[in-house]
Amino acid sequence: MIDNDDLMYRVDRHYLGPTGYPLPVRIRYTAGLVGASAFVVVFVIARGILHVPLGFKTLLVLALITVWITTRIAKFVTPDRPLRSVLKAALNDLAAPRPPKAGKTVSVSLPTRLTKRASTSEPCAHFDGEDHR
Repeated sequence: MIDNDDLMYRVDRHYLGPTGYPLPVRIRYTAGLVGASAFVVVFVIARGILHVPLGFKTLLVLALITVWITTRIAKFVTPDRPLRSVLKAALNDLAAPRPPKAGKTVSVSLPTRLTKRASTSEPCAHFDGEDHR
């Protein structure tokens, strides 16, 4: 008999709340870690870079932004696709070279060995089909 890994996915990977006080929603453990780190990043950006004053409304907005970021990231995290792979794929996608936009002029620079005039005394490599005089 061939065993597959279905039993591995039956493990409950959700935090339901403290004993005797269940939460109204199920929270995955990975979402909790992603949310905590996202809140730290959002808080540092808001306070350190944007100089947002600290208050109740500010913390509420930061919490909402954190929930939004966490749901967007945790949507792609599965047992087959861990968080590290999702973040690495996102960074690779952001850093990938893009094709030029339509109508934009594209310039290509040639190496100096192809652009300077070679004298006949200098040894140079000839291309196929080139006159070798």
